[in-house]
Amino acid sequence: MGAPGTPRREVVTGTPRAAGADGGGRGSHGGRGHARPGAVRASEEGPAVESLALRALIRRQLRLGLLAFGLLVVLLGPLPLVFTTLPDTGNLPGSALIVWAVLGVAVYPALVVIGRWYVVRAERNERDTADLAERA
Repeated sequence: MGAPGTPRREVVTGTPRAAGADGGGRGSHGGRGHARPGAVRASEEGPAVESLALRALIRRQLRLGLLAFGLLVVLLGPLPLVFTTLPDTGNLPGSALIVWAVLGVAVYPALVVIGRWYVVRAERNERDTADLAERA
């Protein structure tokens, strides 16, 4: 379909295996191929250690998710209560503008900051777990 001389597209699903480098075309990881960067590998101690590391990662990620949700609830949850305490919009023409400004502008930086914080911490949790698995 492409222009002549255009290389054919390939679907890459993982790192390529070394063919014939150390006998039988298998990598140095006991026949499992190359480990993906950041992936949790099985250690020599067996599946019990891998299972514990994975459970610890899941607990840390759950705790992080609940903390991020709690921050959102604490910061943005009271907004309806604050808006009900504002005077009637019919009496003050600027009060409706304040509500729209807070909802349309001021909320988004809080969402972006909490979201960025969550992603950085989640990646750090995964990296720490991968480092522990490599050391074990």
